[in-house]
Amino acid sequence: MKKILSTLILAATVAVVSSHARAASFDCTSYEDFNATEQRICDSPYLGALDERLDSWYTRALKRAGYFDQTEVVREAQRAWIDQRNACDASDRCIRRLYRSRIRELAQYVEHV
Repeated sequence: MKKILSTLILAATVAVVSSHARAASFDCTSYEDFNATEQRICDSPYLGALDERLDSWYTRALKRAGYFDQTEVVREAQRAWIDQRNACDASDRCIRRLYRSRIRELAQYVEHV
């Protein structure tokens, strides 16, 4: 019985750590070192998926920016956006709103610049 219980506890721990590790475009294994917004993104599959989607558009935007010598402009805008996002603390509504808005901006840039 003790062995089964130990195995279940270990499996649950691995599942929690694994879910954090795959939750976003960034590595969630340093969860304790993150701010409230980053922790919320790691905790939420929906926010993690938005983060991965944004990362995909950001990567495309950087590639596109390279053709027009605008890489630093895109990076600065992303850093400013991250500061805004982090000001949301753990508010799902705020984080979702900012992700959706930034994804639209990046998609617009990639498709029309």
